[in-house]
Amino acid sequence: MSRLSYMLDIKFHVNEDQFEVGGNVSEEGRTEIVENFLRSQIGAGKDNSKPNEKDIYQIQLIWYPRDDTTEVSSDTGNKSLRDGILLHYFESLGK
Repeated sequence: MSRLSYMLDIKFHVNEDQFEVGGNVSEEGRTEIVENFLRSQIGAGKDNSKPNEKDIYQIQLIWYPRDDTTEVSSDTGNKSLRDGILLHYFESLGK
């Protein structure tokens, strides 16, 4: 049995300061998923990993409504950079 999930795929183009967004989530859902994920990271601690230096970063969030959990994957190399990009995306939505 597969779990119902909603996926949000964000590509951040650093040089253009632009986001490319995909997935199976409405704009309202995108806002909610990113906001809830960022709130869950408060107090998670510092990440001393060296960030990857790239022109395009990709972050994927998968939210499972049944148990309200979120899986995240990214190629940033550092959680602080990942969360900074997500915060920048969230702010770009004007919320």
